[in-house]
Amino acid sequence: MDPGQFVDTPAERLRRDGAELVEGAPVTAVREGADRVEVRTTAGTYQADAVVVAAGIWSREVCASLGVRVEVAAGKGYSFSVPAEPLPKRLVLLGSAKAVPAPMGKGVRVAGTTEFDRDPDRFRQGRVEALVAAARPYLPRADWERREQEWMGPRPMAPDGLPLIGPVPGRPRVLLATGHNMLGLMLAPVTGRLVAGLLTGDADPGPAARFAPGRSVRRRGRALRP
Repeated sequence: MDPGQFVDTPAERLRRDGAELVEGAPVTAVREGADRVEVRTTAGTYQADAVVVAAGIWSREVCASLGVRVEVAAGKGYSFSVPAEPLPKRLVLLGSAKAVPAPMGKGVRVAGTTEFDRDPDRFRQGRVEALVAAARPYLPRADWERREQEWMGPRPMAPDGLPLIGPVPGRPRVLLATGHNMLGLMLAPVTGRLVAGLLTGDADPGPAARFAPGRSVRRRGRALRP
């Protein structure tokens, strides 16, 4: 699956249905009032009945503006694309090499590693070089000098391995959806359904309780409870 297409396709549908998507406008703060939530961004301030914070590892910074600490760590994965002939027909897990080549478009996407780093934005070229060295013996006809789309993504890793989905304790109008570890793409649709159910009051109470953020959201060093 192409993750970019996975995101772009529903975005196009939302625009056709009349939704406004504001891009390139980082959120600087979220404030909850008596009956509305205010979202401050570099492109202006927006108000809503409820807000869903689904900002991956950067959910920590967004929620910090509410005075709460979200305990997720950045587990950084690296990838790149490289032309190759012939292309593999499916994803291949190279266990000993700790790399995963997969056909994508006209090339092969090679991904791997889990790097824990306090700085979620820091890119280490050496990690890409290590992936190249690991995958090279398995893709002898790849054009390694023409690799492109070198990329790093900080996965939001929750301490207990379960996502944090639900209202931020003490902030009922602010919902959190993060901490999906390495399964964000796979769990996105069911997370959307759970969040929609929480907003409308139709959510199954079992999953809602199991993924409630209270277990990993803290204020001033103490765990918060719903």
